[in-house]
Amino acid sequence: MIGLSHLALAGALAACVAGISGFAYGTRVGAAQEQAAQKRADDAAEAERAKRQSQIDAGAQAHQSAEYERQANVREIYHESQKVIERPVYRNVCVDADGVGLLDRAVATANGEGLAGAAGDAAGAAAGPAQ
Repeated sequence: MIGLSHLALAGALAACVAGISGFAYGTRVGAAQEQAAQKRADDAAEAERAKRQSQIDAGAQAHQSAEYERQANVREIYHESQKVIERPVYRNVCVDADGVGLLDRAVATANGEGLAGAAGDAAGAAAGPAQ
């Protein structure tokens, strides 16, 4: 029949199976608890993020409304100034008497003519370099 050694072996085997089952159950329970704690932490972080984002959005909206109000209060100022022209340049005679004299002297110099009477008694061109 069954001996005492067989019963001891069966008891030891049952104890091993119970220990392994207990270990597996404990790890499953521990993993579930860890996942629940992580989910609570994630939910708290998400709630904090949503709170901060709503504060940022409210601040941006307040800034935008203040900017619209500021732009609505902007006034454009127009200044008109009167121009005073002492000697008009653009009329039938484009150059005044002094300008005509300068142009005549420039033409005479370019054509190689003498400078008689344009600037009074002016001496001719220098014969050589200054000493």
